[in-house]
Amino acid sequence: MMQGPDLRFTDVVHEASRFLKNHHPSLTLPIPIEEIAELKMNIAVFAIPGIKSLFGIDAYVNSDFTQITVDENSYVKFPERARFSIAHEIGHLVLHKDWYEKYGPKDLEDYLSFYDRIDKQAYKYIEIQAQTFAGLVLVPSELLFLELRKRLGRVPSLEAPEILAPVIQDLPEVFKVSDAVILRRLEKEKIVKLN
Repeated sequence: MMQGPDLRFTDVVHEASRFLKNHHPSLTLPIPIEEIAELKMNIAVFAIPGIKSLFGIDAYVNSDFTQITVDENSYVKFPERARFSIAHEIGHLVLHKDWYEKYGPKDLEDYLSFYDRIDKQAYKYIEIQAQTFAGLVLVPSELLFLELRKRLGRVPSLEAPEILAPVIQDLPEVFKVSDAVILRRLEKEKIVKLN
């Protein structure tokens, strides 16, 4: 079984920050992830019907990082999810490029057998790293803090989400991400405490 790359959380934070500095230093919102992929990174983004229903995935990147394929239904009906999927796949490029070039799937058919070849724990960590990267890129810490200061005059610490809900309910629209992404980012930054 192939193992995954060895990265710490701080490595992912550093790479997400570096990515934004290199590709979108103005930090205007929402972060134009699809434009960054296509125009600055020369990665073609394709929407193909049926990927989610047939294979249970929202998107995948090929091993030479020239193409990100997104489920067409997700792309059209759930643009926030598609944006996150694109950022997630870019996360694999930024964080796992060497490893992916060596071991990653070459095409969709290879993608399916890829799971049989990789250690399940290693795969879990790779996916968590790419998810974390995507969240940090689409909802950068400093912009999240800025939005909270504008609304509350402060950055809360370990608040119950229900207390903040009226004040933060428009954050998904501001950042063009799902409610779940905002909630995860608020939790990771220790702004809210779940359970």
